[in-house]
Amino acid sequence: MEQGLSQVLESFLFFMRVLFIKDGPSGKKGQIKDVSDGYAQNFLIPKGFAQVATPELQAKLQKESKEAESKKLKEIEKLQALRADMEKREFSVKVKVGDKGQVFGGVHEKDIAKAVGEKMGIAVEKSQVKLPGIVKELGSAQARLDLGSGIIANIKIKIEKN
Repeated sequence: MEQGLSQVLESFLFFMRVLFIKDGPSGKKGQIKDVSDGYAQNFLIPKGFAQVATPELQAKLQKESKEAESKKLKEIEKLQALRADMEKREFSVKVKVGDKGQVFGGVHEKDIAKAVGEKMGIAVEKSQVKLPGIVKELGSAQARLDLGSGIIANIKIKIEKN
């Protein structure tokens, strides 16, 4: 009996497949979803949350998705090559040193970001650099550099007297 009733109700309800073009109350941007016809025509489409998902639009969306995935894979390969190159090198940071060999101020993330950026010819933000603490001694140290997309380079730093 219940199954027959739900089938009768479904025959009276009409659904429309929509593509959300911005985050809305019932979907996220880029999501394709079946919603009731009235909800789509009276709320989602007029308010600019969605548009009708035509077969052409769905095909275009799939093509763009594949292109974005391909682009992301190429970017990851490029970042992995950059990581391998960085891990082979040693980056020098020059610091001011007192009479007794003490480092003034220490070496911070911004100093390492500047040294890596200059040597590699890329823009590096201090937020990408992770140090176990402020380095206050001459010699070698290790740092981690977040290149993005989950790729982290472990780099060698050489702290030298200026």
